[in-house]
Amino acid sequence: TDDKRLPAVLANTSGFVYYVSITGITGSAAADSNAVAEAVARIKRHTKLPVCVGFGIRTPETARAIAESANGAVVGTAIVDAVRANLDAEGRATPKTVSAVADLVSALAQGVRGAKQAAE
Repeated sequence: TDDKRLPAVLANTSGFVYYVSITGITGSAAADSNAVAEAVARIKRHTKLPVCVGFGIRTPETARAIAESANGAVVGTAIVDAVRANLDAEGRATPKTVSAVADLVSALAQGVRGAKQAAE
């Protein structure tokens, strides 16, 4: 959305703004942290709401880079992939499923915390 249309879009927004960092299918590409930072700054010029970014966030490094400009990083496909990778042949959870997902989420959260701590 361009700067002219952005205020109209934000006028009826509450809670937080969800910025989709890439076009296309979720999980198909990595987010460009420089482009995201520019877009988040532009959105923040028009609203006091927190801006969270989703799509293309799969690693702690990407989560950290996104969190340097955004208020939050939304991760979906990477978690689904971690679940899928730890199912048995019948598609059921294994003893490793929960720990694999928890390890991924912990690593992603550490990336976000690292960005927030560096900003303080």
